[in-house]
Amino acid sequence: MAYQALYRKWRPLNFDEIIGQNHIILPIKNQIVNNSIGHAYLFSGTRGTGKTTTAKVFARAVNCLNNSDGNPCNACENCKSILEDQFIDVVEMDAASNNSVDDIRELREHVKFSPSKGRFKVYIIDEVHMLSQGAFNALLKTLEEPPEYVLFILATTESHKIPATILSRCQRFDFKRVSYEELLFRLKYICDQTAVTYDIEALKLIIEKSDGAVRDSISSLDQCLSVGTNRLLVEDVVDLLGLVENTVILKLIEHLVNQDANQIFIQVDDIIKNGKDLNQFINAIIEVYRDLLIVLSVKENYDLLINASNEYMETVKSLATQFTQIEISRALNLFIELSKSIKYSQNKRILFEATLVKIMNVKADQTIEGLVERITRLEKIVYEGGNVPKGAHPLAPARSSVSSKSRLNESPLKTPPVVQKDDIEPFIEFTESEIDFDHVNAVWGKFKEAIKTEKKGIMPVFENATPLTLNGNRITIGIAPEDKLFINIVQNAVNLRYLEALMSRLLKKLISLQFEIKEEEHKEALDPEEQVKDYFRDYKDVLEIK
Repeated sequence: MAYQALYRKWRPLNFDEIIGQNHIILPIKNQIVNNSIGHAYLFSGTRGTGKTTTAKVFARAVNCLNNSDGNPCNACENCKSILEDQFIDVVEMDAASNNSVDDIRELREHVKFSPSKGRFKVYIIDEVHMLSQGAFNALLKTLEEPPEYVLFILATTESHKIPATILSRCQRFDFKRVSYEELLFRLKYICDQTAVTYDIEALKLIIEKSDGAVRDSISSLDQCLSVGTNRLLVEDVVDLLGLVENTVILKLIEHLVNQDANQIFIQVDDIIKNGKDLNQFINAIIEVYRDLLIVLSVKENYDLLINASNEYMETVKSLATQFTQIEISRALNLFIELSKSIKYSQNKRILFEATLVKIMNVKADQTIEGLVERITRLEKIVYEGGNVPKGAHPLAPARSSVSSKSRLNESPLKTPPVVQKDDIEPFIEFTESEIDFDHVNAVWGKFKEAIKTEKKGIMPVFENATPLTLNGNRITIGIAPEDKLFINIVQNAVNLRYLEALMSRLLKKLISLQFEIKEEEHKEALDPEEQVKDYFRDYKDVLEIK
């Protein structure tokens, strides 16, 4: 007996075996049981999700001699005849190769004749969107008012190409991509039935490549089993399907983080030499960056959005701490644009390597996303009190050792770091004598005047500010309650360094500053009459207050 492909051998024979399309199977079965079958159906959806299979089961079910629950029995004369493609009342037509007006006119002539054996004459038109405009027009009248014994089932992957006049005459059912869990269960069932041992990770790789298509996943499984060992290994799947393991992609991303150009180009060379498809590899990178973005954005239950091994998830979680959302979004945008343009490039490798360099070195990226990331990195340096190295470009890439999570947990009123002598101008002559609070009050006016001259932007905060306490070399400055919204401005690393250096210069002592909100002064309570007079006091020029 000739070999039969697995996807044909394991094609579902009844509605209950069709996976992932319960929202379609249930209403169709109810229509068959209740004898309320329509005259035209449109099955739309991506490839390999069960459109043609459902149409064939539907054709057997409506002509089955022993139908009781909506499923065909697959044992009666009609069911067997349809399974063997010998049933004259079920016609399957490929619209891709029979798309002319003459083909549809011939079909209309056949429709006039009653079914010879079955209850319905079923016409399954696959890839119906390939019909010409004239063919659609020729089909229109027949589709609108067919004989009661005719059933049309149209299948398409591109429903947007079908005229609205056709769509309005059909019951439309949209087939979804099959879920990861249902595909895994189906592949495990096939392997168990065929006595094949398997690595669960190998099945997961096959499912990832199939993109929710059952036929694609079973065909890939069939290809991987062709090695003839009756054992499905991860290595075989990677080699036979031209995939790249996630560990390789994660290693490449680590090199990008570390800006290790040498290792990046070596790894790209290995990928090319191993015959990997760059288009497929870029799509795999996009998937990994998507996982990084989910881990960084969704703090809990992100495992529900990512189907992967525990080892992979641990690596992704560790790697995600070295990114910001802006960095990941920028890399995703660059790789998505690359996936579009590389299809038409004659120098795919060069284009791929250039994109990696652009991601690694943000200065090479002149797009808005690149400029935003450079500004974000500069803000990070300033916020953490760092200095841009002399001679370096102020927007050069810099990666802080402090994680974003720890920064989020910091309070805006947290005690600022103590200033060091090295941060103060070297020409200041520090005194060894002790200072007291009177010294602070004595220089307070000069302190404010210097701010007014040198730092006009923060002067309004100090208009009503006063020194409160002196504890050792730490001065506490009280900010007026009405200015409390601006306390973060003076506690900014740059401004704080300036203010501490200024006070140290005036007192000739190494000084650190901290800020707090002064308590509001409470006025003595007035009696009701005095409160009314006080309220209208501003209107004394127009009102007579008695």
